[in-house]
Amino acid sequence: MQKDLTRADEKCIYTQTMSKELDMSAAENCVCFNLRWVTRAVTQFFDAEMRRHGIRPTQGSILVSLNSKESWNMVELSDWLGMDRTTLVRNLQPLQRDGFVKVSGGGRGNLVELTITAKGRKQIEKLTPAWKSAQSAVVKTLGEKRWSAILSDLETAALALNKN
Repeated sequence: MQKDLTRADEKCIYTQTMSKELDMSAAENCVCFNLRWVTRAVTQFFDAEMRRHGIRPTQGSILVSLNSKESWNMVELSDWLGMDRTTLVRNLQPLQRDGFVKVSGGGRGNLVELTITAKGRKQIEKLTPAWKSAQSAVVKTLGEKRWSAILSDLETAALALNKN
């Protein structure tokens, strides 16, 4: 496996090129390894864009999801995001602390209800330009047709794998 270093706006982005021969004994050919590696790189890129607003990309996704309907419960949101509840709770804590999300209910056997606050909606407005900038840069890097194909392929894989 060879890695190339590309400089763009003083940021280093490593790209990985796999050999044509499929060697299952090597990590560079592992689907899980490569998807996680790319996901970390993309997350770090988006994080650098959104950090100035005090929100991490995962927290931004939570806010946008909460904004999409009047209220959610913890189970619904966790399932929607494909995020385990422990990770969701960890990401909700700073959003709740900062007044972006209201959490109510809970206790033994009761559902925890989640709603976005007016302050949370304003936060989405503030971070949207940073998200759009990061999104545009990544799509431009990949090309729109390629990104569309990748997105379709990932969705197909996720749906197929979730059946198992």
